[in-house]
Amino acid sequence: MGKQPKSETSYANRRKKIIKQLKGEAAIFPAAPHFLASRDQHHPFRQNSDFFYLTGLTEPQAVLFLTGSTKGPRSVLFLRERNDDDARWNGERIGIKRAKRRFDVDEVRDITQLENDLPELAANCSVLHYAPGCNPVTDPLIWRLLQNLSGPRLNFPHTLKDSRLITAAMRFVKDRYEIQHLKHAAGITAKAFLNFLPQAKLARSEKHAAQILEAEFARCGAHGLAFPTIVASGRNATTLHHEPKLQPLWKHELVLVDCGAVFQGYCADLTRTFPVSGTFREPQARVYDAVHRALHDALDKTKPGSTLEIIHAAALRAITSGLISLGILKGSVSDLVQREAYRNYFMHRTSHWLGLDVHDAFPLLLNNAPIDARNHPLEPGHVITIEPGIYLDAKDESVPVQYRGIGVRLEESVLITTGGCAVLTAHVPTAREDIEALLAPQTVISREEKR
Repeated sequence: MGKQPKSETSYANRRKKIIKQLKGEAAIFPAAPHFLASRDQHHPFRQNSDFFYLTGLTEPQAVLFLTGSTKGPRSVLFLRERNDDDARWNGERIGIKRAKRRFDVDEVRDITQLENDLPELAANCSVLHYAPGCNPVTDPLIWRLLQNLSGPRLNFPHTLKDSRLITAAMRFVKDRYEIQHLKHAAGITAKAFLNFLPQAKLARSEKHAAQILEAEFARCGAHGLAFPTIVASGRNATTLHHEPKLQPLWKHELVLVDCGAVFQGYCADLTRTFPVSGTFREPQARVYDAVHRALHDALDKTKPGSTLEIIHAAALRAITSGLISLGILKGSVSDLVQREAYRNYFMHRTSHWLGLDVHDAFPLLLNNAPIDARNHPLEPGHVITIEPGIYLDAKDESVPVQYRGIGVRLEESVLITTGGCAVLTAHVPTAREDIEALLAPQTVISREEKR
Protein backbone atom coordinates (compact mmCIF):
# COMPACT_ATOMS: atom_id res chain seq x y z
CA MET A 1 0.00 0.00 0.00
CA GLY A 2 1.32 3.47 -0.91
CA LYS A 3 1.64 6.40 1.43
CA GLN A 4 -1.74 7.41 2.82
CA PRO A 5 -2.95 11.04 2.40
CA LYS A 6 -2.86 13.03 5.64
CA SER A 7 -6.65 12.93 5.89
CA GLU A 8 -6.76 9.13 5.59
CA THR A 9 -3.97 8.79 8.16
CA SER A 10 -6.02 10.90 10.57
CA TYR A 11 -9.08 8.66 10.16
CA ALA A 12 -6.93 5.54 10.58
CA ASN A 13 -5.37 6.91 13.78
CA ARG A 14 -8.83 7.48 15.24
CA ARG A 15 -9.85 3.91 14.46
CA LYS A 16 -6.68 2.60 16.08
CA LYS A 17 -7.33 4.72 19.16
CA ILE A 18 -10.76 3.11 19.55
CA ILE A 19 -9.38 -0.40 19.02
CA LYS A 20 -6.93 0.19 21.88
CA GLN A 21 -9.84 1.14 24.15
CA LEU A 22 -11.98 -1.88 23.29
CA LYS A 23 -9.77 -4.52 24.96
CA GLY A 24 -11.58 -7.58 23.72
CA GLU A 25 -14.84 -5.75 23.06
CA ALA A 26 -16.39 -4.75 19.72
CA ALA A 27 -17.87 -1.56 18.26
CA ILE A 28 -20.15 -1.07 15.25
CA PHE A 29 -20.52 2.29 13.49
CA PRO A 30 -23.07 2.39 10.64
CA ALA A 31 -23.29 5.01 7.91
CA ALA A 32 -26.47 7.05 7.86
CA PRO A 33 -29.43 5.55 5.99
CA HIS A 34 -30.68 7.34 2.87
CA PHE A 35 -34.28 8.19 3.76
CA LEU A 36 -37.07 8.13 1.22
CA ALA A 37 -38.98 11.41 0.94
CA SER A 38 -41.80 10.41 -1.37
CA ARG A 39 -42.27 7.70 -4.00
CA ASP A 40 -38.81 7.40 -5.62
CA GLN A 41 -37.37 10.67 -4.28
CA HIS A 42 -34.95 10.69 -1.34
CA HIS A 43 -34.07 13.36 1.18
CA PRO A 44 -30.58 14.84 0.64
CA PHE A 45 -28.07 12.43 2.14
CA ARG A 46 -26.16 13.54 5.23
CA GLN A 47 -23.53 11.16 6.59
CA ASN A 48 -23.60 9.99 10.21
CA SER A 49 -21.05 12.17 12.03
CA ASP A 50 -19.35 9.36 13.95
CA PHE A 51 -19.04 7.16 10.87
CA PHE A 52 -17.55 10.09 8.94
CA TYR A 53 -15.21 10.91 11.85
CA LEU A 54 -13.77 7.39 11.62
CA THR A 55 -13.73 6.89 7.83
CA GLY A 56 -14.28 10.09 5.85
CA LEU A 57 -16.62 8.06 3.63
CA THR A 58 -19.71 9.93 2.43
CA GLU A 59 -21.67 6.96 1.02
CA PRO A 60 -24.75 5.31 2.56
CA GLN A 61 -25.07 1.54 3.08
CA ALA A 62 -21.77 1.07 4.89
CA VAL A 63 -20.74 -0.20 8.33
CA LEU A 64 -17.45 -0.05 10.22
CA PHE A 65 -16.70 -2.93 12.60
CA LEU A 66 -13.87 -2.54 15.15
CA THR A 67 -12.72 -4.93 17.85
CA GLY A 68 -9.95 -5.20 20.38
CA SER A 69 -10.05 -9.01 20.15
CA THR A 70 -6.88 -10.69 18.93
CA LYS A 71 -8.91 -13.39 17.14
CA GLY A 72 -9.76 -12.46 13.56
CA PRO A 73 -9.63 -9.04 11.87
CA ARG A 74 -9.66 -5.99 14.13
CA SER A 75 -11.16 -3.61 11.56
CA VAL A 76 -13.63 -4.46 8.82
CA LEU A 77 -15.34 -1.97 6.54
CA PHE A 78 -18.55 -3.14 4.86
CA LEU A 79 -19.74 -1.16 1.85
CA ARG A 80 -21.46 -1.53 -1.49
CA GLU A 81 -19.64 -3.00 -4.45
CA ARG A 82 -19.58 -0.66 -7.42
CA ASN A 83 -22.13 -1.28 -10.15
CA ASP A 84 -21.92 0.08 -13.68
CA ASP A 85 -25.68 0.37 -14.14
CA ASP A 86 -26.18 2.14 -10.82
CA ALA A 87 -23.23 4.43 -11.56
CA ARG A 88 -24.94 5.56 -14.75
CA TRP A 89 -28.04 6.58 -12.81
CA ASN A 90 -26.67 7.73 -9.46
CA GLY A 91 -22.95 8.34 -9.91
CA GLU A 92 -19.80 6.43 -9.11
CA ARG A 93 -19.07 4.92 -5.70
CA ILE A 94 -15.78 3.74 -4.28
CA GLY A 95 -16.35 -0.03 -4.45
CA ILE A 96 -14.46 -2.76 -2.64
CA LYS A 97 -11.29 -2.83 -4.79
CA ARG A 98 -10.56 0.87 -4.43
CA ALA A 99 -11.61 0.88 -0.79
CA LYS A 100 -8.93 -1.73 -0.04
CA ARG A 101 -6.32 0.65 -1.42
CA ARG A 102 -7.73 3.73 0.30
CA PHE A 103 -8.61 2.57 3.80
CA ASP A 104 -6.12 1.27 6.33
CA VAL A 105 -8.40 -1.52 7.58
CA ASP A 106 -7.78 -5.25 7.89
CA GLU A 107 -10.60 -6.18 5.53
CA VAL A 108 -13.15 -4.62 3.18
CA ARG A 109 -16.28 -6.70 2.60
CA ASP A 110 -19.49 -6.38 0.63
CA ILE A 111 -22.33 -4.89 2.69
CA THR A 112 -24.52 -7.83 1.66
CA GLN A 113 -22.32 -10.06 3.87
CA LEU A 114 -22.95 -7.99 7.02
CA GLU A 115 -25.81 -10.01 8.50
CA ASN A 116 -24.03 -13.34 8.03
CA ASP A 117 -20.60 -12.09 9.13
CA LEU A 118 -21.56 -10.21 12.30
CA PRO A 119 -21.97 -13.28 14.56
CA GLU A 120 -18.54 -14.56 13.54
CA LEU A 121 -16.85 -11.17 13.98
CA ALA A 122 -18.48 -10.46 17.34
CA ALA A 123 -17.71 -13.88 18.81
CA ASN A 124 -15.52 -13.73 21.92
CA CYS A 125 -16.62 -10.11 22.51
CA SER A 126 -18.92 -9.92 25.53
CA VAL A 127 -19.52 -6.15 25.16
CA LEU A 128 -20.82 -4.47 22.02
CA HIS A 129 -20.62 -0.69 21.52
CA TYR A 130 -23.39 0.63 19.28
CA ALA A 131 -25.68 3.67 19.20
CA PRO A 132 -29.17 2.15 19.46
CA GLY A 133 -32.16 3.72 17.77
CA CYS A 134 -30.16 5.77 15.26
CA ASN A 135 -30.27 3.45 12.27
CA PRO A 136 -33.42 1.48 11.37
CA VAL A 137 -31.41 -0.77 9.03
CA THR A 138 -28.72 -1.99 11.44
CA ASP A 139 -30.81 -1.87 14.65
CA PRO A 140 -32.57 -5.21 13.90
CA LEU A 141 -29.20 -6.86 13.11
CA ILE A 142 -27.78 -5.77 16.46
CA TRP A 143 -30.91 -6.91 18.29
CA ARG A 144 -30.71 -10.35 16.70
CA LEU A 145 -27.04 -10.54 17.60
CA LEU A 146 -27.82 -9.94 21.28
CA GLN A 147 -31.11 -11.81 21.45
CA ASN A 148 -31.19 -15.29 22.97
CA LEU A 149 -34.27 -16.63 24.76
CA SER A 150 -32.34 -19.15 26.88
CA GLY A 151 -30.04 -16.51 28.42
CA PRO A 152 -26.65 -14.90 27.80
CA ARG A 153 -24.35 -16.90 25.55
CA LEU A 154 -20.77 -17.68 26.54
CA ASN A 155 -18.14 -15.86 24.44
CA PHE A 156 -20.81 -13.79 22.72
CA PRO A 157 -22.05 -10.20 23.17
CA HIS A 158 -24.44 -9.86 26.10
CA THR A 159 -23.85 -6.21 27.09
CA LEU A 160 -24.69 -3.21 24.91
CA LYS A 161 -22.98 0.16 25.46
CA ASP A 162 -23.63 3.36 23.53
CA SER A 163 -20.74 3.87 21.11
CA ARG A 164 -21.23 7.65 21.31
CA LEU A 165 -19.68 7.57 24.78
CA ILE A 166 -16.39 6.75 23.04
CA THR A 167 -16.61 9.07 20.05
CA ALA A 168 -17.95 12.08 21.97
CA ALA A 169 -14.90 12.02 24.23
CA MET A 170 -12.62 11.81 21.18
CA ARG A 171 -14.41 14.59 19.29
CA PHE A 172 -14.43 16.93 22.30
CA VAL A 173 -10.97 18.38 21.59
CA LYS A 174 -10.32 18.97 17.89
CA ASP A 175 -7.09 17.80 16.31
CA ARG A 176 -5.04 19.88 13.86
CA TYR A 177 -6.79 18.36 10.86
CA GLU A 178 -10.23 19.22 12.24
CA ILE A 179 -9.21 22.76 13.17
CA GLN A 180 -8.02 23.39 9.62
CA HIS A 181 -11.42 22.38 8.25
CA LEU A 182 -13.32 24.38 10.89
CA LYS A 183 -11.28 27.48 10.04
CA HIS A 184 -11.96 26.96 6.35
CA ALA A 185 -15.69 26.46 6.94
CA ALA A 186 -15.75 29.70 8.96
CA GLY A 187 -13.78 31.51 6.26
CA ILE A 188 -16.23 30.41 3.59
CA THR A 189 -19.15 31.48 5.77
CA ALA A 190 -17.66 34.92 6.42
CA LYS A 191 -16.70 35.53 2.79
CA ALA A 192 -20.10 34.42 1.51
CA PHE A 193 -21.89 36.63 4.04
CA LEU A 194 -19.83 39.68 3.05
CA ASN A 195 -20.64 38.97 -0.61
CA PHE A 196 -24.32 38.57 0.27
CA LEU A 197 -24.75 41.71 2.38
CA PRO A 198 -24.81 44.28 -0.48
CA GLN A 199 -27.26 42.05 -2.34
CA ALA A 200 -29.69 41.68 0.57
CA LYS A 201 -31.68 44.78 -0.30
CA LEU A 202 -32.36 43.29 -3.74
CA ALA A 203 -33.98 40.17 -2.28
CA ARG A 204 -37.72 39.93 -2.87
CA SER A 205 -38.32 37.90 0.28
CA GLU A 206 -36.69 36.11 3.20
CA LYS A 207 -36.61 32.92 1.13
CA HIS A 208 -35.00 34.73 -1.79
CA ALA A 209 -32.37 36.22 0.55
CA ALA A 210 -31.57 32.76 1.94
CA GLN A 211 -31.10 31.43 -1.59
CA ILE A 212 -28.78 34.31 -2.52
CA LEU A 213 -26.64 33.59 0.54
CA GLU A 214 -26.59 29.84 -0.08
CA ALA A 215 -25.52 30.47 -3.67
CA GLU A 216 -22.60 32.48 -2.29
CA PHE A 217 -21.70 29.54 -0.04
CA ALA A 218 -21.50 27.29 -3.10
CA ARG A 219 -19.52 29.89 -5.04
CA CYS A 220 -17.00 30.13 -2.19
CA GLY A 221 -16.48 26.37 -2.06
CA ALA A 222 -18.82 25.12 0.66
CA HIS A 223 -19.67 21.42 0.62
CA GLY A 224 -23.10 22.08 2.12
CA LEU A 225 -25.08 23.84 4.83
CA ALA A 226 -24.46 23.33 8.53
CA PHE A 227 -28.22 23.82 9.08
CA PRO A 228 -31.16 25.39 7.23
CA THR A 229 -30.39 29.07 6.76
CA ILE A 230 -32.42 31.43 8.95
CA VAL A 231 -33.46 34.77 7.47
CA ALA A 232 -35.91 36.59 9.72
CA SER A 233 -37.22 40.05 8.87
CA GLY A 234 -38.80 42.40 11.40
CA ARG A 235 -40.77 40.72 14.14
CA ASN A 236 -39.86 37.30 12.73
CA ALA A 237 -36.42 37.80 14.30
CA THR A 238 -38.01 37.24 17.71
CA THR A 239 -38.62 33.60 16.70
CA LEU A 240 -35.38 31.73 17.37
CA HIS A 241 -35.57 29.17 14.54
CA HIS A 242 -37.65 31.08 12.01
CA GLU A 243 -38.00 29.39 8.64
CA PRO A 244 -37.63 31.88 5.75
CA LYS A 245 -40.96 32.79 4.18
CA LEU A 246 -42.07 34.77 1.14
CA GLN A 247 -42.34 37.82 3.38
CA PRO A 248 -40.42 40.86 2.07
CA LEU A 249 -37.40 42.27 3.88
CA TRP A 250 -39.09 45.36 5.26
CA LYS A 251 -37.02 48.47 4.47
CA HIS A 252 -37.21 50.01 7.94
CA GLU A 253 -36.83 46.75 9.90
CA LEU A 254 -33.89 44.66 10.98
CA VAL A 255 -33.04 41.33 9.37
CA LEU A 256 -31.49 38.50 11.39
CA VAL A 257 -29.46 35.98 9.40
CA ASP A 258 -28.17 32.80 11.07
CA CYS A 259 -26.11 30.64 8.72
CA GLY A 260 -23.18 28.29 8.39
CA ALA A 261 -21.20 26.54 5.68
CA VAL A 262 -19.84 22.99 5.81
CA PHE A 263 -16.36 22.11 4.60
CA GLN A 264 -15.13 18.49 4.66
CA GLY A 265 -17.95 17.68 7.11
CA TYR A 266 -17.14 20.49 9.58
CA CYS A 267 -19.59 23.26 10.42
CA ALA A 268 -19.38 27.00 10.94
CA ASP A 269 -22.06 29.09 12.64
CA LEU A 270 -22.52 32.84 12.16
CA THR A 271 -25.33 35.24 13.04
CA ARG A 272 -25.59 38.91 12.15
CA THR A 273 -28.46 41.37 12.44
CA PHE A 274 -28.58 44.40 10.14
CA PRO A 275 -30.98 47.08 8.83
CA VAL A 276 -32.17 46.66 5.25
CA SER A 277 -32.14 50.43 4.84
CA GLY A 278 -28.46 50.56 5.77
CA THR A 279 -29.01 52.61 8.93
CA PHE A 280 -30.15 51.53 12.38
CA ARG A 281 -33.04 53.54 13.77
CA GLU A 282 -32.52 54.76 17.34
CA PRO A 283 -34.55 52.02 19.13
CA GLN A 284 -32.92 49.34 16.97
CA ALA A 285 -29.47 50.79 17.68
CA ARG A 286 -30.03 50.67 21.44
CA VAL A 287 -31.07 47.01 21.40
CA TYR A 288 -28.25 46.14 19.03
CA ASP A 289 -25.62 47.85 21.19
CA ALA A 290 -26.83 45.97 24.27
CA VAL A 291 -26.34 42.65 22.47
CA HIS A 292 -22.98 43.78 21.10
CA ARG A 293 -21.75 44.55 24.62
CA ALA A 294 -22.89 41.10 25.75
CA LEU A 295 -20.98 39.50 22.86
CA HIS A 296 -17.74 41.17 23.85
CA ASP A 297 -18.21 40.59 27.58
CA ALA A 298 -18.68 36.89 26.81
CA LEU A 299 -15.64 36.80 24.49
CA ASP A 300 -13.53 38.38 27.25
CA LYS A 301 -14.26 35.26 29.36
CA THR A 302 -13.52 32.84 26.53
CA LYS A 303 -10.13 31.31 27.26
CA PRO A 304 -8.53 28.16 28.66
CA GLY A 305 -9.72 27.37 32.18
CA SER A 306 -12.98 29.25 31.73
CA THR A 307 -16.28 27.38 31.27
CA LEU A 308 -19.46 27.71 29.25
CA GLU A 309 -21.21 28.67 32.49
CA ILE A 310 -18.78 31.53 33.15
CA ILE A 311 -19.21 32.77 29.58
CA HIS A 312 -22.99 32.55 29.87
CA ALA A 313 -22.96 34.42 33.19
CA ALA A 314 -21.02 37.29 31.59
CA ALA A 315 -23.52 37.49 28.73
CA LEU A 316 -26.46 37.37 31.15
CA ARG A 317 -25.12 40.30 33.18
CA ALA A 318 -24.62 42.39 30.06
CA ILE A 319 -28.02 41.48 28.59
CA THR A 320 -29.76 42.23 31.89
CA SER A 321 -27.93 45.56 32.19
CA GLY A 322 -29.02 46.36 28.65
CA LEU A 323 -32.64 45.49 29.41
CA ILE A 324 -32.50 47.87 32.38
CA SER A 325 -31.13 50.67 30.20
CA LEU A 326 -33.95 50.06 27.71
CA GLY A 327 -36.52 50.44 30.50
CA ILE A 328 -37.71 46.85 30.11
CA LEU A 329 -36.44 45.63 33.49
CA LYS A 330 -36.10 47.47 36.77
CA GLY A 331 -33.84 46.63 39.70
CA SER A 332 -30.25 45.59 40.29
CA VAL A 333 -28.43 43.44 37.76
CA SER A 334 -27.44 40.78 40.31
CA ASP A 335 -30.97 40.44 41.69
CA LEU A 336 -32.58 40.31 38.25
CA VAL A 337 -30.08 37.68 37.06
CA GLN A 338 -30.68 35.59 40.16
CA ARG A 339 -34.45 35.75 39.55
CA GLU A 340 -33.96 35.00 35.82
CA ALA A 341 -35.97 38.08 34.95
CA TYR A 342 -34.25 38.11 31.54
CA ARG A 343 -35.86 34.81 30.48
CA ASN A 344 -38.66 36.40 28.43
CA TYR A 345 -36.10 38.29 26.36
CA PHE A 346 -33.04 35.97 26.29
CA MET A 347 -34.19 32.38 26.55
CA HIS A 348 -31.27 30.32 25.25
CA ARG A 349 -27.71 29.53 26.28
CA THR A 350 -24.83 31.67 25.06
CA SER A 351 -22.72 28.81 23.70
CA HIS A 352 -22.80 25.37 22.16
CA TRP A 353 -20.05 23.05 20.96
CA LEU A 354 -19.19 23.13 17.26
CA GLY A 355 -17.63 20.53 14.97
CA LEU A 356 -18.99 17.84 12.67
CA ASP A 357 -22.42 18.79 14.00
CA VAL A 358 -23.49 22.39 14.45
CA HIS A 359 -24.54 21.40 17.99
CA ASP A 360 -21.59 19.12 18.39
CA ALA A 361 -21.09 16.08 20.57
CA PHE A 362 -19.87 16.49 24.15
CA PRO A 363 -18.97 13.63 26.45
CA LEU A 364 -20.97 12.40 29.41
CA LEU A 365 -17.83 10.58 30.57
CA LEU A 366 -14.22 11.66 30.34
CA ASN A 367 -11.52 9.23 31.53
CA ASN A 368 -14.41 7.08 32.83
CA ALA A 369 -15.62 9.91 35.11
CA PRO A 370 -18.88 11.86 34.62
CA ILE A 371 -18.45 15.48 33.55
CA ASP A 372 -20.69 18.52 33.38
CA ALA A 373 -20.03 20.03 29.96
CA ARG A 374 -21.23 23.46 31.10
CA ASN A 375 -18.70 23.58 33.93
CA HIS A 376 -15.83 21.66 32.35
CA PRO A 377 -12.73 23.87 31.94
CA LEU A 378 -12.15 24.94 28.36
CA GLU A 379 -8.88 23.89 26.76
CA PRO A 380 -7.06 24.55 23.48
CA GLY A 381 -8.79 22.69 20.67
CA HIS A 382 -12.32 23.22 21.96
CA VAL A 383 -14.56 24.99 19.43
CA ILE A 384 -17.72 26.75 20.57
CA THR A 385 -20.11 29.51 19.60
CA ILE A 386 -20.80 32.77 21.42
CA GLU A 387 -24.33 33.99 20.61
CA PRO A 388 -26.15 36.40 22.92
CA GLY A 389 -29.44 37.92 21.83
CA ILE A 390 -32.42 40.02 22.84
CA TYR A 391 -35.88 39.12 21.51
CA LEU A 392 -38.72 41.54 22.21
CA ASP A 393 -42.07 40.06 21.25
CA ALA A 394 -44.33 42.36 19.24
CA LYS A 395 -47.27 41.47 21.51
CA ASP A 396 -45.44 41.91 24.83
CA GLU A 397 -47.08 44.92 26.50
CA SER A 398 -44.41 44.97 29.21
CA VAL A 399 -41.94 46.18 26.55
CA PRO A 400 -41.97 49.90 25.61
CA VAL A 401 -43.79 50.24 22.32
CA GLN A 402 -40.76 51.51 20.36
CA TYR A 403 -38.88 48.24 21.04
CA ARG A 404 -41.64 45.74 20.34
CA GLY A 405 -40.92 43.35 17.51
CA ILE A 406 -37.15 43.88 17.57
CA GLY A 407 -34.96 40.79 17.63
CA VAL A 408 -31.16 40.92 17.63
CA ARG A 409 -28.64 38.07 17.82
CA LEU A 410 -24.91 38.13 17.15
CA GLU A 411 -22.94 34.90 16.91
CA GLU A 412 -19.31 33.95 16.40
CA SER A 413 -17.55 30.62 15.89
CA VAL A 414 -14.65 30.53 18.35
CA LEU A 415 -11.56 28.32 18.77
CA ILE A 416 -9.96 28.08 22.21
CA THR A 417 -6.20 28.63 21.90
CA THR A 418 -3.29 28.49 24.34
CA GLY A 419 -3.32 32.27 24.65
CA GLY A 420 -7.09 32.81 24.79
CA CYS A 421 -9.37 32.39 21.79
CA ALA A 422 -9.51 32.97 18.05
CA VAL A 423 -12.77 34.23 16.55
CA LEU A 424 -13.00 32.23 13.34
CA THR A 425 -15.82 34.37 11.89
CA ALA A 426 -14.24 37.73 12.81
CA HIS A 427 -13.96 38.81 9.16
CA VAL A 428 -17.60 39.87 9.38
CA PRO A 429 -17.64 42.87 11.74
CA THR A 430 -20.13 43.23 14.56
CA ALA A 431 -19.78 46.91 15.54
CA ARG A 432 -22.86 48.83 14.47
CA GLU A 433 -20.94 51.53 12.59
CA ASP A 434 -19.00 48.86 10.68
CA ILE A 435 -22.21 47.11 9.64
CA GLU A 436 -23.62 50.43 8.41
CA ALA A 437 -20.39 51.09 6.48
CA LEU A 438 -20.69 47.72 4.74
CA LEU A 439 -24.27 48.53 3.74
CA ALA A 440 -23.48 52.05 2.51
CA PRO A 441 -23.67 52.59 -1.27
CA GLN A 442 -20.21 52.53 -2.82
CA THR A 443 -19.12 55.99 -3.94
CA VAL A 444 -18.03 56.12 -7.57
CA ILE A 445 -15.03 58.46 -8.01
CA SER A 446 -14.58 60.09 -11.38
CA ARG A 447 -11.25 60.26 -13.16
CA GLU A 448 -11.06 63.98 -12.46
CA GLU A 449 -11.56 63.39 -8.71
CA LYS A 450 -8.87 60.71 -8.69
CA ARG A 451 -6.44 63.23 -10.16
